[in-house]
Amino acid sequence: MKKKIIGITVLVLLLGGGGTAGAFYYNDLSKYITTEDAKIQGDLRAIGSLSAGKLIEWRYKEGDSFNKGDVLGIVETVPARGTTPATTVEITAPDAGTVIQSNAVEDQTVSPGAALALSADLSQLYITANLQETEITDVHVGSKVTIKVDAFKNTTFTGHVDRIGLGTNSSFSLIASSNTTGNFTKVIQRVPVRITLDDYQNKRLIPGLNATIKIEKK
Repeated sequence: MKKKIIGITVLVLLLGGGGTAGAFYYNDLSKYITTEDAKIQGDLRAIGSLSAGKLIEWRYKEGDSFNKGDVLGIVETVPARGTTPATTVEITAPDAGTVIQSNAVEDQTVSPGAALALSADLSQLYITANLQETEITDVHVGSKVTIKVDAFKNTTFTGHVDRIGLGTNSSFSLIASSNTTGNFTKVIQRVPVRITLDDYQNKRLIPGLNATIKIEKK
């Protein structure tokens, strides 16, 4: 009899716990939109020379920051005629940023428009989250967002929805998909949503980090 009472008690506790967990899950689902399909991003800018020639000087390595107008490198142009003296052209920073990738090697030959480095303004990072098309009606510009970044599991970031995409990810594909078999399977589309971070919580955030976001429904 005693064992039977203990068994019933355990069952009640399990059912009660399951009910509580179910209620919590439903409450969370009804108030928030959550996805792990999110990454930290920044506006990348390719840096190169406007003139062909030889890169005689490159002043910045990966991780170095610069201001708008700073001279990043110098190119010695190839004279069109043998009697014409060589001239130099400065490679200047179009905006403030940080070098996140550099392929520049001094004394290499460069072509106009070829990227010598990639930069990003690490103080202006944001998050791109891809939401299901069925969730978009519950998202609005200004909606509050809670963010977890995989690299900093014990830190909670906050932000807000800044922009909602005007097309699905598949609509931007360069190759349009076509159905040649006659069979059709509906696929849920994803819409990109841009999220602005309120602050970095003193963490070193960089483009490409995975994140999980939770958007408050309105």
